[in-house]
Amino acid sequence: AFTAMGLEPHSDLPNCTRPPDIQLLYCLANEATGGGSVFIDAFAVAGELRAEAPESFALLAETPVTFRFHDAADDIRHSAPVIETDGQGRLTGVRFNNWIRAALDAPPERARAWYRAYRAFWQRLREPRFRLILKLTAGQMVAFDNSRILHGREAFDPNSGRRHLQGSYLDWDAERSRRRL
Repeated sequence: AFTAMGLEPHSDLPNCTRPPDIQLLYCLANEATGGGSVFIDAFAVAGELRAEAPESFALLAETPVTFRFHDAADDIRHSAPVIETDGQGRLTGVRFNNWIRAALDAPPERARAWYRAYRAFWQRLREPRFRLILKLTAGQMVAFDNSRILHGREAFDPNSGRRHLQGSYLDWDAERSRRRL
């Protein structure tokens, strides 16, 4: 995130038992060439995967994978399926962050099938028809559901101007409490 490289679509903090519900991105400056913010409705992509490749959807919804962040001070990890559903099979969340996803711990045949399903999902996430790209300007903010909307960034040229977005999180419980009060 602290480079000028493009960022693939991801959800934030899938390594936490309960990732943040709402993410806020506030643009302080964005004069650089490139650097559009990319947003993808992962529920739409998962719904299409379910319709066209139900066995792939099932593997991603039934197989836990470990997400892990670790450094000298922390080792935060959680295992959950990439696609989360409730008891009636309704989508409830997507945990997708390839940079902190551990290798799948499964028998070889199941692992091969899971990685094929994961690749099929990732390829769909990259399709332009699922992407919304916004070039935020100073003073603009975007808020989105971190369990449904994946976000990324187009590469930008840091020599062409300053780009600084500041992120923050909210949870639904606090938001509902504020609305009730």
